[in-house]
Amino acid sequence: MGCFSEMKKKQEILIGIALILLLGIALATSTNLSASSDIEIYAFDQNPAGSDKGNEWVTLYNPTNESVDIGNWVLETADGEKETIPEATILHPGAYYVYTPPYQWLDNSNEAITLSNSKGEEVDKTPVVSDNKNDNRYWMRNNSEWIFGVKEIEKGKIWSGVVKHVVDGDTIDVSFGIYGIQRIRLVGVDTPEWYEEGYEEAKEFVNKTCSGKEVKLNVDDGEQHDRYYRILAVVYGNNTNLNEKLVRGGYAEIIINCFNPKNPDKIHFRF
Repeated sequence: MGCFSEMKKKQEILIGIALILLLGIALATSTNLSASSDIEIYAFDQNPAGSDKGNEWVTLYNPTNESVDIGNWVLETADGEKETIPEATILHPGAYYVYTPPYQWLDNSNEAITLSNSKGEEVDKTPVVSDNKNDNRYWMRNNSEWIFGVKEIEKGKIWSGVVKHVVDGDTIDVSFGIYGIQRIRLVGVDTPEWYEEGYEEAKEFVNKTCSGKEVKLNVDDGEQHDRYYRILAVVYGNNTNLNEKLVRGGYAEIIINCFNPKNPDKIHFRF
């Protein structure tokens, strides 16, 4: 009887230890994944280059040291139009999340965005702003202020993105990380305009090569944007240099004399 009592006592101790361990795991999980009031609206474009439909974007940023579940959080416009972030969307420490509605959602004038958590509590709100420039410029947070323009892109890095739209033979719209959807100008080459012979052929070539597909972008370190605020880059699609292929295929002309087809990535082009 005494042996049975001792065995039972040991079982109770083991069960107690297991419960303590489980409680510790639960607390750790709760600590690393919690709702946070510190999530920020980092940037947004209410009037992107080209059509607003499917090209508007809002970027959220997590400045904390904790992962935050932003699933079912709500983005709301000044007019009360709401968009809900998909369930179980986790925003990790120091990470960004880009939301792109499938339709025209933001007004170009007197617009503001409010971010609320899944309980309906306001987390962040932008000032009321306007954007009547149909280009790559957008509103972005700069510490406690908001500024309008484009941000300098980190140099010496190959970027990845998905081609959302082919404008013409030398211009494409790319879903481009924290910068949302940006208009890219293929640097150093020039394809025919819509009223010129060869326009449709050049555009169709680019469509077949990269429309809806992932591309790599080697942004020009010498001049990142042209006068229309388009990003200047050498574009790689299907492991081929698209800028070079356009020239070699007769779809585009070189627009400066120093272009070297054997090593086009090392040239800093200017318009």
